[in-house]
Amino acid sequence: MNNDIERKWQEEWKKNHVFESRIDERPKFFVTVPWPYTNGSLHVGHGRTYTLGDIVARYKRLEGYNVLFPMGFHESGTPILAFSERLRENDPETIKLYRSYLEEYEAKENIDKLIESFKEPENIANYFADKIIKDFTSLGYSIDWTRRFTSADPDYQEIVKWQFNKLKELKLIKQGNYPILYSVKDENAVGEDDIKDGDVDKVTIEEYTGLILENDDFNLIAASVRPETIFGITNAWISNSKYSIFEYKNKYYAVSKEAYTKLSYQYDIKFVKDIEPGEITSRKFRVPLLNEYINVYIADFVDPDNATGVVYSVPGHAIYDYYYVKRLGINVKIKKVIAIDNISVEKLLEKYGSDEKSLKEATQELYKSEFYNGLLINSGDYSGLSVQEAREKIKNDLIRSGNAIIIYETSRKAITRSGSKVIVAVINGQWFIDYSQPWLKERTHKMIDAMSFYPEFYRKIMGDAIDWLRERPCARRRGIGTRLPFDSSWVIESLSDSTIYMVGYTNLKYLRNIYNELKCIPDDVLDFVYLNKDFPENYKKFKNDIEMARNEFNYWYGVDLRITAPPHISNHLSFYLMNHAAIFDEEKYPKGLMISGLVISNGAKISKSKGNVISLLKIKEKYSADIYRLFVAVGADISSLLDWNEKDLSAVIKRYESFIDIMNKFEFKNDDGFIYKWFLSRFYSNLNDYFNLMSSYKIRDAYISIFYNVLNDIKHLELRHGDVNAAVSMIIRDWLIALSPVIPHTCEEYWHRYIEDSFVSLKTINKDIKERIDNYIIESENYLENIINDIREIQRAARISGKTALITVYGDEQAYFIKNYSNLTGKFKMAIPDYMRNKQRIMNTMINEYSVIKENIDYIEEMTSLKIVVDVSKGIDKKNPWPGRPLIKII
Repeated sequence: MNNDIERKWQEEWKKNHVFESRIDERPKFFVTVPWPYTNGSLHVGHGRTYTLGDIVARYKRLEGYNVLFPMGFHESGTPILAFSERLRENDPETIKLYRSYLEEYEAKENIDKLIESFKEPENIANYFADKIIKDFTSLGYSIDWTRRFTSADPDYQEIVKWQFNKLKELKLIKQGNYPILYSVKDENAVGEDDIKDGDVDKVTIEEYTGLILENDDFNLIAASVRPETIFGITNAWISNSKYSIFEYKNKYYAVSKEAYTKLSYQYDIKFVKDIEPGEITSRKFRVPLLNEYINVYIADFVDPDNATGVVYSVPGHAIYDYYYVKRLGINVKIKKVIAIDNISVEKLLEKYGSDEKSLKEATQELYKSEFYNGLLINSGDYSGLSVQEAREKIKNDLIRSGNAIIIYETSRKAITRSGSKVIVAVINGQWFIDYSQPWLKERTHKMIDAMSFYPEFYRKIMGDAIDWLRERPCARRRGIGTRLPFDSSWVIESLSDSTIYMVGYTNLKYLRNIYNELKCIPDDVLDFVYLNKDFPENYKKFKNDIEMARNEFNYWYGVDLRITAPPHISNHLSFYLMNHAAIFDEEKYPKGLMISGLVISNGAKISKSKGNVISLLKIKEKYSADIYRLFVAVGADISSLLDWNEKDLSAVIKRYESFIDIMNKFEFKNDDGFIYKWFLSRFYSNLNDYFNLMSSYKIRDAYISIFYNVLNDIKHLELRHGDVNAAVSMIIRDWLIALSPVIPHTCEEYWHRYIEDSFVSLKTINKDIKERIDNYIIESENYLENIINDIREIQRAARISGKTALITVYGDEQAYFIKNYSNLTGKFKMAIPDYMRNKQRIMNTMINEYSVIKENIDYIEEMTSLKIVVDVSKGIDKKNPWPGRPLIKII
């Protein structure tokens, strides 16, 4: 199937039908996928989730459901704004990036003009939203575009404001000073969607204990996550880079220059001056609690951009410290302050070695063992405590006594999608959603218990994510998005404005009419629509729109299946579930989640730097939409990584072309006989498996059954000298309907060519097919294949070159033996050893083996090149034929 035919069916579809979902008498099914972010083109990795969504939507339609499969666009946050600003600054990397996007869509002479227009952020969003619609349409996605909106639309933002007013009424919105991820350049809190690779490589906030090492001139702040080791300190390390002195509460402190910048966003500090490392190493510093003075040395393993750029040294319990103390020949007394059996720094270094990778592995083993199994020794009043107990106690005591401060750091180095550095900041008066409330967690867990999860193991992972979630920053000072309704100086953060956006799909087209006249959608209108509160009498003028909005919402909501990917569990999905639990009645709660694995390309993460990014546009042009859809369906099960690679793709293309070849040569024919009965039963058996598998969204296995297995059966039928056209004539209608969710353009072509002038996409399929499955004939064919294989195996193993195969099938005495096995007497006992050897391979079948062999004797002779003689056993012996296990002798 080529791209010209796919384009033909896109145009035919648009001329004759649009997937526009309306209320009707059928049961509804509402499926959603993440709304795409419109700051650039989408690639093969993005396409998997959308393709799975479309397959599910199409399948539910053929089951007879009234399906809503909508799409909107996410434009909130800072990425589009930041890219636009960088284009205004003529940043060469950003220009290069957008030139690469545009080269896929535009003639070269148009690109410069478009890039110039992208200096206004809304032009970026509008341009790529339009291209995404075209890409999705070309891939055959059956999206109801009549319900499209964006997170920047003012009428949608009225729903977001209503949501936040509800959360505030429930006392789930609060202000406070908490650590948040923050972009220095953008002067904004940032979330996973703003951070480069934040969706797949999560950035969290880590808490360090900043131990104050004292000197009369200035103090050092040494950061550690292991304050319990303070009694083992022998020295401190710094890097060979600039350090800064700042004033805090009338005292002077030194940290790395990079650390000063980060601390200035966490504490009210005042810069004094920069200093060289020598001004630190020339002084001694006192360790609190230990009351000893230590020296400071330069070490190349110290990262000035991690925590404070100052590390205290505990060579008795830290691999790097021990290694560098020994390597640099520093004369210190190594102290043991944690008791643990059969493990030590010295033993681990001997075990792992001293290259960088080995040092890291040894460190992980040591820290883990000490944390779970260690007890403090030689640690004053803390001796005898476990490491887990001592860590919190010593940290709190140090902070309470003024000998330490809390320092926050990112779990990894991170930048925003626009390239600005991400740090941890503590912003005064930051707005948060408080997800820690016990009543809210209880409601959400009840929701999770009632939901369906695909795959099931994500239920526990989702529950754990809900338990972990606490205060979440929900607003920022700038960016595209909705203003907080109770504090308009803040913009609602991009993840927090997209938690219940699915409600807009159901009825925003009616609410928009109200907004267009009033320039707002009052909360009491939305209370009536979404919460079934009393009708707002002040707005009778809009009675029809308001009631239609409620009717649409009540019919379509809640979401029956949301399809997304694992990185969204701790953010999008957690907020989605908890906000629904907080605001809506149980009947409107989400019903199901499908969480699909990510996509890689040729074994590697997809990124432009690796040169393995393939856009959805290129996929359609190079491979065709249906081949891509088929690859997504069968390339991996839902939970697994899908690897887009030429080898696997070629295998899919080969089987697809086999299907095309069968269909292009097809003409209706009639024929009957054993092999056609077998083929018909096999097809409906595969179709029944397909229904069962799709009911639990095992899409890969379902299409292996209905596509690959049926192709294999056609090949087998050809081997049996059956007429392919006669066989396909019996199943073509149901086969095309079942395949249409995955290869819709191909199926439309052959449906119109061979069946009728209508759309296969709008057909339903009869699931009451059990009477079409003849298990007797399926077992009979399997039995024949086993006999043929057994004969070949005997020929191969015994190297027999006879001309005749004598086949003896079981008779009455073997049947009697099996039925009366527990009460055997006389001659029947001699058959017990033979029966036990063959017990696992004996078939529990009712087929007449003699008749099956006689009816198909020509086929067996053809496949084995032997004359076949068949007989029924007349007695019992030491070696016997058994059901499904005839005796075969070649002479």
